[in-house]
Amino acid sequence: METGVVLTATELEGVHPASDWSLWVRSGRAPTSQGLVSFTDSWQEDLEQLAGLGISAIQITLEWAALEPRPGAHDATAVEFRRDVLSAARDHGLDVWACLIDGTLPGWFADDEGGFVDDRARSLLWPRHVDWIGEHFGDLVHGWVPQREAISRAIDANWRAAAPPGGRDATATAEAVRAAILADGEAWRLLRGTAPVATYQTARLVTAAPDDVKATAPATWLERLLWHSWLHALGDGEVVAGALPPRTADHLRDAFDRVIVELRPAIQIDGNGTWHPHPADATVGPTGWAPWPEAAAEALLRVADELGDRAVVAAGNLADVADDGNARPDHQQALCELTGEAAATTSVMGWWQSSPIDGYHWRRGGEVNPGVVDRQRVERPEAQKLRVSSASAAG
Repeated sequence: METGVVLTATELEGVHPASDWSLWVRSGRAPTSQGLVSFTDSWQEDLEQLAGLGISAIQITLEWAALEPRPGAHDATAVEFRRDVLSAARDHGLDVWACLIDGTLPGWFADDEGGFVDDRARSLLWPRHVDWIGEHFGDLVHGWVPQREAISRAIDANWRAAAPPGGRDATATAEAVRAAILADGEAWRLLRGTAPVATYQTARLVTAAPDDVKATAPATWLERLLWHSWLHALGDGEVVAGALPPRTADHLRDAFDRVIVELRPAIQIDGNGTWHPHPADATVGPTGWAPWPEAAAEALLRVADELGDRAVVAAGNLADVADDGNARPDHQQALCELTGEAAATTSVMGWWQSSPIDGYHWRRGGEVNPGVVDRQRVERPEAQKLRVSSASAAG
């Protein structure tokens, strides 16, 4: 079984001033990353330390805002830095997966050009960028990840007002979800054949709040956006998002060489569409959600069942688990074990530790610690759990 880690540029390098998240920070709607990140100075030691965990794969973000801070103007220093990082990761014997988008977009693309919901931006500017990435980094990668959890980001940005542009509109949310799926498919079309291509989705159980007769409708709506939209696209070549008319996308039928799913905590939806931890009486962690390995296992098995024999990789971190006694190492061990159990009977073939090094948290700054390694690069007990899991997988 494959074991890997997921590095996000914003979490480890900080918020790039040309990204859409930078405006979110400047407006006071998200904390600053200043003083919380150091990867640009310590990346060589960081890669060596991560390789020492026994992992076999690594996902690294090629931050679009850093590479192209202005339309058509590429930053040669940023290109060189990322080539150096990818090359060093390969030198450590790791399979390098390059992620094109992980949480942020260039401000000029998201704001000035309308982002993925704009047909011109999605069908012209995005493919241009994908082609450029392939030309400049394709010789260093084992695989591609066009976007990480793009559907969740679309929901956060257009329904929960938790990301730019910040809204609460059902139609805008459905349009953003559809656009994210189409953008993923366009990248798959351009990159396939150069290296394996993965789609990176969210696996999160959604339930209606009990004793709330109005909760069923919003819970069903969210469930279909989070799950049905992309699963239906991969299975039937048709994008169905919210109340929008179905859109044919034949190239998405059976697209992608693997599916990566981030296992997120289960949630309850009330009659107003508000999210709550599930189960309601569970102890919540630092992010306000309830870590529950059994729910993660159920979500993972659902994905594997829906996808049949398609290769699936599970991913997750420890941001939702309180740093209290054995809670974090126990949770880490449970996640690795449930992935191994799923691999024995399904097409699940790996575990990727997302956010393995503490850095910047999008909504909590430095108050949340998702990693098995802290900001001073000291390994936590959870790191040993991952190391043991890696050794077991390699054996």
